[in-house]
Amino acid sequence: MTIREVQKEIGHGAKVQNVMFRHSIPTRAAAKRDQRGEKNANWLGDDAAYSALHRRVESERGKPQKCSACDTEDQALRYDWANLTGEYQNLNDYVRLCTSCHSAVDNRMRKRIGGQLSEHVRKGGDANVR
Repeated sequence: MTIREVQKEIGHGAKVQNVMFRHSIPTRAAAKRDQRGEKNANWLGDDAAYSALHRRVESERGKPQKCSACDTEDQALRYDWANLTGEYQNLNDYVRLCTSCHSAVDNRMRKRIGGQLSEHVRKGGDANVR
């Protein structure tokens, strides 16, 4: 039975889970719900924070294991997804870079826009900055 069905049987006012536990009524195994993307109650869409947009890419495309700029695959290094044009919502607008190459690319971008990248994105800056 579902919790609603049990609630109908025992009447309102009692905690269904407590009644089921006390009377050794077996419960169904908890099923993993799909909470990805718009199905998540905390989904912000285009209003998501800078870091959330990067985590979205990693969730969809996996953890990068190689640098697209210097072609290194050294497992001792850390790799990031770096946005190419400022279109952070586009999951295909990211490239795999080691932290060294990522820093170099971001520094060139900062010089062009004159400030922090995350602030530039929040203020609706020019998307085509690289």
